[in-house]
Amino acid sequence: MKKIKIFSLSLVLLISLSGSSAFAIDLYGFGSYWDQKDSDGVWGGGLGLSLPLFTEHLRLDGRAYGFENNDIGRDGDLTLTPFDLGLQVHILPSASVDPYLLGGVSYIYVDSDRFDIDSKVSGYVGLGLDVNLGIPLIKLFGEAIYRAAELDRKIGEDIDASGFTGNVGLKLHF
Repeated sequence: MKKIKIFSLSLVLLISLSGSSAFAIDLYGFGSYWDQKDSDGVWGGGLGLSLPLFTEHLRLDGRAYGFENNDIGRDGDLTLTPFDLGLQVHILPSASVDPYLLGGVSYIYVDSDRFDIDSKVSGYVGLGLDVNLGIPLIKLFGEAIYRAAELDRKIGEDIDASGFTGNVGLKLHF
């Protein structure tokens, strides 16, 4: 029984590694900086997963970010956790340098200890670049994204968290 399990796992691994890299899954982690209109910029990070969709040029993309201690002045700090779901359109998916466009919707979970604020659904658009490092299964990537987000406070002025986000990280491409 143990030999059958080992053989089955080996077979699945060989099949997944021998497939076309154009229809591969990307699992990635990244560092991120979000420059917002009504607050100081904030550093964070995230994880993502993208899957091929119909063609090698189109990918379904999901990701989650974490930004803590987002300083909004005298009102304190916010914790922002965007969850993105969108599409990536790759221009040269088989090349060693692959530019792409991306866009989609975000659910931004917001938490504050000092006041009531609503989480928000918003949108984002951007562009990115995948670079093949010559190392099997690993790619470097960078992205510039504009996120539109007006956060509604229960009392007081709303917070405009719209702004550019820069992401840099590594993708496992298998």
